Amino acid sequence: MSIASGRAGELMEAAINHTDYVLKHAADRTGKTPLFVNALDADGGEPVCHDYDHVGQTSMLSSPASQQNWLRTLAALTALTGQSRYREAAEDVYRYMLKEQTDRNGLIYWGGHTSYDLEEQRLVFASDKAQVHELKCHYPDYDLMWSADRTGTKRYIEAVWNAHIIDWSNLDFNRHGPYDAPRGALWANGYEAGDVFFWGSGLTFVNAGSDLYYGASMLAKLTSEAAPLEWAMRLAERYVQTRRSGVGISGYQFSQSASAWCDGPAVRGDRAQYQLAPLIPEGHLVYESTLFKPRPAVQRCQLAIGEALGEGGGQFRQWACGEMAAWGRMAYRNADNSFVPMLTDGWSLEGVTLDRKGYFGRKGTVFKAIPAGSEFFWTYAMGYRLSGDPLLWTMAKNIAAGLDFGDIGEPDGGKPGERLLSPATADHRIIFSMLELHKATGRDTFIGMANQVANELLASRYRKGRFETGGKVLTDDPAQLALLHLVSAETNAGHYLPSVFQT
Repeated sequence: MSIASGRAGELMEAAINHTDYVLKHAADRTGKTPLFVNALDADGGEPVCHDYDHVGQTSMLSSPASQQNWLRTLAALTALTGQSRYREAAEDVYRYMLKEQTDRNGLIYWGGHTSYDLEEQRLVFASDKAQVHELKCHYPDYDLMWSADRTGTKRYIEAVWNAHIIDWSNLDFNRHGPYDAPRGALWANGYEAGDVFFWGSGLTFVNAGSDLYYGASMLAKLTSEAAPLEWAMRLAERYVQTRRSGVGISGYQFSQSASAWCDGPAVRGDRAQYQLAPLIPEGHLVYESTLFKPRPAVQRCQLAIGEALGEGGGQFRQWACGEMAAWGRMAYRNADNSFVPMLTDGWSLEGVTLDRKGYFGRKGTVFKAIPAGSEFFWTYAMGYRLSGDPLLWTMAKNIAAGLDFGDIGEPDGGKPGERLLSPATADHRIIFSMLELHKATGRDTFIGMANQVANELLASRYRKGRFETGGKVLTDDPAQLALLHLVSAETNAGHYLPSVFQT
């Protein structure tokens, strides 16, 4: 496919220029790996230190787990230009990681506390953590990984579950998974479920749990095996089981940990109980599992699973949309475009002042409202497209107004917005949001809005053929990926590119 003229051509040129620059300058200069350094100096194009994954190393790091925008950009460029070299570069990264950078089970050395030093050609780990595997809202492109190495992809996803799940009977897990863990029965394990809020050995954070059930769901899609999807649904449902009747908001985790640090190693246990329970009236469950800590990427992940699996993913769509609707009913405040911090039973924490230091802040920390930013706008736009729920449209409309975008009107266009002008913002998430609304309604108004944001991106960050951020060119910059999806929408080539849900 060739796109070389008009507005689409301008956007394509910017995306290609940036991508070619990164391909040339960020590639491993030793030639020993197909990996890319995390960042370049914006002026000279030399590799510079940039730590995506909190490993605390001042070296030329490559962090493929946190370069998913970059890998998706390469695949998108091949889809839109027909030039295979882009996708091949992405597949080479996955192929190398799955062959050369795994433990004996196929678990990749990457993620939240692990990177690769391209200068020293060695793995580096965070000094304050054990050498563990961690993914939290990374959501690798498993379709792309699969095309690079089917056997390695299957081994990897199975190894993730094998390393992270502590107790398969109730799905207690930890965000940190040990390498070289003895291989267990995996999907053949028994499951009993039981109550949530149990005392377990892990910290069942949803930002890690969603990466687990996303991986298993994609494995089911790619292999047509039923068992991984069954376990993915069981894990996702554990968070749903924390919802209180009549409220519908899920907890950030579904278990309690007796070994978590409340205030240094001397005080351990449930960190919300330690800091918050003494400040809350009796009759309310105060656990980490009963705190409203919205992470919009998790709901977009569930929506993406639902879209990828079709009819088989309907439950994920329902869970995501039900959660988002509950946020709107119970926590959203239109007056200041924010969500009220609360317990999952609806008890507001706004204004609560901590009287002791701990995990949730220093003594004197005050719980404040959570701004409904562009990441929430994107989530509600995607939710409406995949559900048609009018409440989700209303939420998208209210958030848009709160962000000073004007009135987006109604889905059928019967009541067009009174004003739809982009503020001076260069936020790629707004482009994806507007493209979701365009897919949902077919209204070109949203393409125009996305173009205004693209103009801001180009005007504020595009210099000498590349996007800059704070004096650096970031390999995982999402700007060019957003531009490519806008090109796809403008040229009716949308079927070439899968939906984006994590940037």
